[in-house]
Parts: sequence; C-alpha cells; structure tokens
Amino acid sequence: MTWSGSGGCSKNAGVAPPVRAPDLVGRGGWIGVDEPLSLADLRGRVVVLHFLRFSSVGCLAVIEELRPLERLFAEELVVVGVHSPGYLRETDHDAVESAVARHRVAHPVLDDPELATAGAYGVSSWPTLVVVDPEGHIVETLVGDGVERVLERTVSTLLDEHEAKGSLRPEPVVVHREMLPVPLAYPSKVAVSPDGRRVAISDTSCDQVLVCTLEGLVLEAHTGFSHPRGVRFDGAGDLVVCDTAAGRVVRASGEVLADAMSSPWDLVADKDGSWIVAEAGRHRILRIRPGEFRARVAAGTGAFGSADGPAAKAEMAQPSGVARMEGGIVFVDAEAGALRLLADDQHVTSLVAEGLEHPLAVAGDGAALVYVADTFNSVLQVWEDGRLRTLPVEGLDEPHGLDALPDGRLVVADTNNHRVVVVDPVTGLVKAVELDDTWLHATEGSPVSASPGASFEVPWRIELVGEELEGARRTPVSVTVASSPPSLLGGGPVAWAGREPHGVLSARAGALGSGLLLVEVSADVRQGSRRRLRRINRFRSRFEVR
Repeated sequence: MTWSGSGGCSKNAGVAPPVRAPDLVGRGGWIGVDEPLSLADLRGRVVVLHFLRFSSVGCLAVIEELRPLERLFAEELVVVGVHSPGYLRETDHDAVESAVARHRVAHPVLDDPELATAGAYGVSSWPTLVVVDPEGHIVETLVGDGVERVLERTVSTLLDEHEAKGSLRPEPVVVHREMLPVPLAYPSKVAVSPDGRRVAISDTSCDQVLVCTLEGLVLEAHTGFSHPRGVRFDGAGDLVVCDTAAGRVVRASGEVLADAMSSPWDLVADKDGSWIVAEAGRHRILRIRPGEFRARVAAGTGAFGSADGPAAKAEMAQPSGVARMEGGIVFVDAEAGALRLLADDQHVTSLVAEGLEHPLAVAGDGAALVYVADTFNSVLQVWEDGRLRTLPVEGLDEPHGLDALPDGRLVVADTNNHRVVVVDPVTGLVKAVELDDTWLHATEGSPVSASPGASFEVPWRIELVGEELEGARRTPVSVTVASSPPSLLGGGPVAWAGREPHGVLSARAGALGSGLLLVEVSADVRQGSRRRLRRINRFRSRFEVR
C-alpha cells in the first residue's frame, strides 16, 4: 500500500490487497480507558487512528473535525488518538494527560513516546489519519487537516458494506474524561485593560472569556465561543477575542471583525487602530483594518518555515503570540522556537532563532523590553539589549498567556495549574489571582465617588416577591458594604442588621483609587405558610476615591 502528499489531504493511490492494520502499542500507556485497547477488541467497528501531536495546530484542528463524526456514528465508529512527541516535554505522560483534558478529547488516546505505533504505520507527518475497517484492514490514509467530509463518506461507505456482510458489531467504547476545575480550567491567554484595573482571561477549555479585577472578582463571563484564545482590550476598554476554532475575531458583544481565518491564536492593537493577528493555522501575520471586515496578510507566505526576509516572502512556523514593541510587531513562532520582529510591515527578522521550547505568548513594555512565555520549558524569559535571559520565577506549568501591567509586573496564564498569577519580573515573586465569581451576576448600581476620609451614603434594598420578612427573628435583614480593593473603604467593611427591607448606610472613604463598591443584602423570608427561605441580593457600583 502507498500513500503520498505533504500538507492538505491525500489518499492511498491505486488498488492493493487488504493490509492488516498493526496493533496499538505505546510505552506511555492509555488515557481515557480502564484497560489497554487492541484492534481485536474493536473488531466490528470502523476505527480511525489519529496520529497527532498536541503542539501541532493542524492536529488540534482535526480533533474539532472529528467531533461531529463521533456524534454521528456514536456506536459504529471508534476514534483512537495516537500521540507522538515533537518535543521533550511531550514525552512526559502527565503533560500528555493534561493536553487530553485541556482539549476535551472525547476518545481514547495512546501515549506513544517512542513512536512504536507511528513507525509501524509508516507515519512521518502529523496529523495523519488511518481508517481501519470492521475486519481490521487499512482502507485509507489521510494526511493533514480538512478531512471531515472525506472521512464521513468513507465511514458511511464502510458501514453500508459491512452491514450487508453482517460484520458490524456496534458498541461504543466507554471513555472517562477528567472533570474540569471551576471557576477556571486551563486558561490560555490573558490581557490587561488600558487602565490596568481589569484582566481578561480566555477560559479556553470552557469556551468562555472571563473579565475580573486584579483582586479576582469576576465581573463578566462571555460565552458562545469555540476554544477562544487571544484576548485584548481596545483603546475604549472594549474586549476583542480570537474565537480560534471558529476561525474569526469578534468583539465580546458579538460583532464579527473578520472571519475565514485558520486558527487565529493571538492579537494586538496597532497604533493606527488596526488589529494584528497571529494566524497559527496558515503560518501568517494578518492585519484587520477598521471597517474592512476582512483580514489581509501583513507577513508570511503561508509556507511552514523560518526564513527571514521581506514580509511577503518570510516563512513562519505556527505564530502563536503577538505584541507591540519599539520598531514594530514582535511575535513568537511556536514550532520554530523563535522570537521574531515584523518591522513596519516590511521585513521579518529573528531576534531569537532557537532555544525556546514551543513559546506561546509574548508581551512588551512598549519600548525595547520583551517578555516571552517559554511554554514547554515552563519558564518566563526576557529579551533585552539583544540577549535572552530567564526570569527567577518558579512553579509555573506550561504558561500559555502573558501581558504586562502598567507598574511593570506581569499577568500570566499558568495553564496547567488552572490559575492566573501576577509575577514580579525582578524578584520572581508569584501571587495567584484568586477568582471569586460571587459578584458576577450582581445588579449594577450608579457610580459612587468620595474624597479620602469623607463620609458618603450607600442605599440598599431587598427584593421581596410575594414574600414577607420572617417575623420570629428580631433582625431578619443583614447588610454588608465592602470594596474592591479593600483600601477604598476607611475602617473596612460596614455591617448592619435590622427589620427594614430598605434603607441607607453611612460609610467612610479610604485611600485614593478606584474599584468597586459591593453591597450584599440578605433576609430571612417566608412565602405564606412555606418554610423560611434565605433571600440574598447583591449590588455593585464603580467606586472612586479622589
């Protein structure tokens, strides 16, 4: 049997005698199933072997293409991922397990660190898919992504043929999936708002983007995305998102800025108001100009490579992070392990050509300093004065996102640790942002402002819908007024308890600054003869002490 092709989709040519599919072996073992699988165990079903690397954007695209087929042929089709390492990090079984969970892989995965199964099938390109019929013979081999329609036709044909032969044995494989942690699971990218008060987090594994304060209060949760990654605030503070698996860049409000892209992975606003996008899937840098509603190529031929030169002739290898710096746009090429500069849309130069291990994020200070998330080495690097050095930061596990605060500290998506942290690049001190979604659905109140040390009034109320306050208690209503950050309230939180369903509390402003005023009102109530209920209303307002 022969097959050919490099890039795109190719099929085995000609007609050849049936070839028995080699069995599945891998020193790393199986993920998602209790016992090892063999092709004999899967006889009677169509099997699609997906030879993949989790570092490859093409392989990730195929995972998404396989999902509808797995739903369509839930009992007759078994997809098996066979993972081959492209980096030393990918030989670590724990790292492969994390990647399986991070990308919500719904089928068994064989960890094949020594390429035993890949070698038996002659695989030399990733992604490669091999279709095995219900009798255990190889019938088709496909190379590259964009395979969904071809696979659907092949599987349908095989099912019809083998149903007529009576050789089908439909039976789903039970796969165990890791429960994703809450409120954050494998965060990908992060972005700081222009005023430095808010952080956007692409909660990629949960298909949402969160916006929180630096203290961790979750203010917004934007949903409806498909594996979102790059996030940025525009000059007005509005959020823009790379809806990566959907191939588009959108505002959080839903407005589409541009689509028809292949895995837009990150973005940054340029000085002229346009958006620069790292298109990982086609190895290019794109530009979206206001009002054009389409992305134009700023640099890159689309060929996979690392050649520097004029922007239109430069090659790239999965650009995955972009930022602005003095002199142009700096970006990281994940598969090349390179840090590169696009100067004025004219020329691409490699600042660091090797040594980084699958870097996925970059951040600049707006001048000549560049920070890099050296992802597979689980460290942060800084490029300064033409040299790269490692920051004294410990405890990170595959950081995927990075942005700079106005005070010089860094906000980092510590991806496999399911957290976002603030890092001091000088001391290496790491502080976790503890997310609190208690106030996510609080009612928005009118803005409040006061002078330092001055008293101000805080109105409050409890909404009673067909209810009455519990009469057996002297103080069925309690009110707490707090602030984020806490320094905005002089003397700390204010509390009150009584019997009124509404009223006004007096509070005192603290130190200069801005943030949120948080009011929680709770009450013991009854509905007719029903048992006592606890009713809680929360209100939040922008709060400025000036």
